[in-house]
Amino acid sequence: MEFDEMKKIWDTQNNQPLYAINEAALHRGIRNKRNRARWSSNFTEVSLIFIAIVTGTYSLIKTFGGDNIYAYPPAIMLLLTGVYVFIGRFRRKKIEKQYDQSLLGDLDQAIANVNFEIKRARTFVWWYILPIALAVILNMVMNSASVWKWLLISGAFLISYFVVQFGLKRMQIPYRRRLEGLREKLTKEFTEVRHRRFNKPFN
Repeated sequence: MEFDEMKKIWDTQNNQPLYAINEAALHRGIRNKRNRARWSSNFTEVSLIFIAIVTGTYSLIKTFGGDNIYAYPPAIMLLLTGVYVFIGRFRRKKIEKQYDQSLLGDLDQAIANVNFEIKRARTFVWWYILPIALAVILNMVMNSASVWKWLLISGAFLISYFVVQFGLKRMQIPYRRRLEGLREKLTKEFTEVRHRRFNKPFN
């Protein structure tokens, strides 16, 4: 149940405290948002690690023993990218444990995970595209790659960039705004409830 729906119920119940009406339902909704943000981070990290490790390992095996020493840098950069994402995942998981299992704690955890995804997407060019692209370009220059290969590789990097930016602008940033808006409403509501409780006149 969304906050606005809970608010409508609260407004029709003689101004009873929101959490007293259906705190459990509200908390379930927050947990769902937390789990969605957590699932998104897990899926992204596992996918990137899997692709980097599998592709990098395959490239190394294929290159091993050959004369093209310039094929090693792209494979190594892919493996290093996988390691980088794994380290980031470990740090994110460690931070997750710092949030308490409360309504606002779960919401803060969801916001933190989305912020982590946003930061990773915004720096995608620097930690993924740039180092791998430089290694691939070096390999193609030294091996006189064809024009079609240049176009194919360049197109792949451009597509990956625009896909990440699309997800950032259309999904992650709007989702963070909704989560932050919900937190602002909840904080304001709970503050008002506490204020009314402590300022309630004695009979």
